[in-house]
Amino acid sequence: MAFTPTKFLTADSHVLLRDFQHASRTFVSDQFRLAPKFDFQFHVAFNINQAALKTIDLSQRHRNEINMLVKKISLPKFTMATEQVNQYNRKKQIQTQHKFEDINVTFHDDNMSLINQLWQNYYSYYYADSTSAKSAGAYNRNATKNSNFIKTAYGLDNGSTAPFFNYITIYQMARHEYVSYKLYNPIIKSFDHKELGYASKEVHEFTMGIAYEAVSYEMGTVSSETVEGFGLEHYDLTPSPLQGLPEVDRASPSFVAQQNITNNTVESLNNTAKSINSYQNMQSKPNPGVSGLLSSDTIQTVGGIPDTTFPQSRNVANSNTTVAKKINLNIEP
Repeated sequence: MAFTPTKFLTADSHVLLRDFQHASRTFVSDQFRLAPKFDFQFHVAFNINQAALKTIDLSQRHRNEINMLVKKISLPKFTMATEQVNQYNRKKQIQTQHKFEDINVTFHDDNMSLINQLWQNYYSYYYADSTSAKSAGAYNRNATKNSNFIKTAYGLDNGSTAPFFNYITIYQMARHEYVSYKLYNPIIKSFDHKELGYASKEVHEFTMGIAYEAVSYEMGTVSSETVEGFGLEHYDLTPSPLQGLPEVDRASPSFVAQQNITNNTVESLNNTAKSINSYQNMQSKPNPGVSGLLSSDTIQTVGGIPDTTFPQSRNVANSNTTVAKKINLNIEP
């Protein structure tokens, strides 16, 4: 950017420090509307098919705790296959298909072995090997004998047809709102128990690779009803001593408020009227304006329209300012 002298560089000024206006107006204004999100503000919900479990407590007692032991997870990634063709010798790019890339999940290996139990239930549900291995003679050296000596099932011969995971939902949260990524028909593509070592001081963890068949998106306000399994077990419910902003200032620009606006027209109009009334009632008495083009007998005062002033006679300058008439739009659906 070219250097341009200003009055603050050429003359004395009482201004000692200013904030970075461009960054402030971009990231702080409108309740941090454009501020970046943080990676640690997320929640994962594993919806498990109870019929697939051998350890039923995983679903009935520890379902939400499994969600809380996720250390790190990747969001869905898409790859689009394209092809360049000729359209009357004009180069044209066309889409032929799209592919869902696998996601990776990292779990804490907890002292209760809850995640280990989750994997054992999954493995024994789809694959017969771990169960058959406990049967006497299941892995004897009998490859040269006929099939009459094979008494146990192996591999996928386990009679498992229903999915183990109904779905997995990842919630990314900020400003009391969430964006969710719901993965349909997920299956574990890889599982790594990691290594152990006497020289290591790191906490142990497991990694899991997951493939899925489709993704859907949702948006909403964060609560225990809208975010599956969030804010229930082990959640700190003690009120914070920090006081927030007044309720009227919490209304911030959001795509969540715009969802399904066609079917909520009445509610939207009532909310708009409430916001206008709240804004007008917060206005303070203005200072007298600077005389100029209007005349020395007029001042600038509030006229009921935000950021707009109208001339008013000088003899009412010391009177109390009256706010605009309240708008009533209580429309019944």
